[in-house]
Amino acid sequence: MTARGGLLRSAAFRLAMLQALLFALIALMLFLVSWLAARHYIENQLRQAIADEAGEMASVPADHRAAAVQRALSQVPRNPFDYSVFDRHGALMVGDLLKQPRAGWSVIEQHKAGTGDTQRILVFANALDDGSMMVVGRDLESVEALDSLLKQVFSWAGLAAVVLALAGGMVTAGGYLRRVEAIAGAASRIVAGDLDARVAVTGRNDEFDRLAFALNGMLERIQMLVEGLRQVSNDIAHDLRTPLTHMRQRLEAAMDEATSVESYGKACERALADVDSVLETFAALLRIARIEARQRRAGFSQVHLSRLLEALVDDYQPLLEGEGRRFIVEIASGVRVHGDALLLTQMFANLLENALHHTPPGASVALKLHAKPQGCQVVIEDTGPGIPAAERARVLKRFVRLDAARSTPGTGLGLALVAAVADLHNIVLKLGDAEPGLRVQLDFVEQPDM
Repeated sequence: MTARGGLLRSAAFRLAMLQALLFALIALMLFLVSWLAARHYIENQLRQAIADEAGEMASVPADHRAAAVQRALSQVPRNPFDYSVFDRHGALMVGDLLKQPRAGWSVIEQHKAGTGDTQRILVFANALDDGSMMVVGRDLESVEALDSLLKQVFSWAGLAAVVLALAGGMVTAGGYLRRVEAIAGAASRIVAGDLDARVAVTGRNDEFDRLAFALNGMLERIQMLVEGLRQVSNDIAHDLRTPLTHMRQRLEAAMDEATSVESYGKACERALADVDSVLETFAALLRIARIEARQRRAGFSQVHLSRLLEALVDDYQPLLEGEGRRFIVEIASGVRVHGDALLLTQMFANLLENALHHTPPGASVALKLHAKPQGCQVVIEDTGPGIPAAERARVLKRFVRLDAARSTPGTGLGLALVAAVADLHNIVLKLGDAEPGLRVQLDFVEQPDM
């Protein structure tokens, strides 16, 4: 489709045509109103002038009336009026109006002297006391000339307005079409596999910019999910192959070396443990997938965060302090948030489990809850080995385990689940340095109910 063809078929061009038609109708109505008003005003002025002149001529005495009419007619063209006096029998006594009209206002036609052209004259016929009739009129040529002028002016002005409206509509339609084509082009590149494509933002903050921001946010979310899916596929292929390989090796060894029911039973127990580990990994992946799909947001409610953290402290304090760690707790009372209590519990439990498994005896672990004017803040920090700054973004992905943690049990999904729950609740998650150790900061920002 050519650019011209696309413009003519665009919704913006159809809207421009509709606007031009509406503008033409408005211009037509304006012309009719203006024309009628101008004609009415001029006719009123003309009638007033004729009535005044007729009153003056009627006031002239009857024996001088004919002479007065002759004098008035001799002053043409300075005097624009036409006069006639008819007797009681309708015969013309004096004047240039040849036919006696009916009493009152009327329009008569007669041939113009010297030219033979027909002229239309507005006349006022006034019956006098002596039975005669005084008729005073004025040619309507000026009124008709004004009518013609107004029609021409409004016709050309209306045509120019319609043409300008169409031209402006085409320019506007072209601008809208270019913006739409830019959005369509970005969508086409994404369909072709370029997930980095984004809709250009002009900075004018108009409706297209707002649409571009919304689409770009959606595209970033889609890109993140697709890349996460690719990562999960790769990680499943690499990380789940190891326990499955171990299970196969143990089963083969049992088949080759086991000589008793007891040895077979031990081999089966080890195989079952490997299967449970694999199933646990898949269950964690499914939980993360459901959270990232935001399927749990519909069940959000008011959660008493202070009580939730106090319950976790009761569960983990004996474990932490039983292995020689110092557990520091600072929890503000009465703090509530909007969310899913089970997911929030799992998120904080994962962070405390990390502190439990990755800090040596004698380390300190702190859990702090602070109320803020716009939400609240939870901080969990320890004095363990921490996470290098270059690895902090990577450890939030699935199956990522640092070298120092490979000797401990785990699948590398704990912090990925924490990141998924934080994203679902619009929590700003930051990993930092506790100097020494790891500092996890979670900022809850007040959000409208979804």
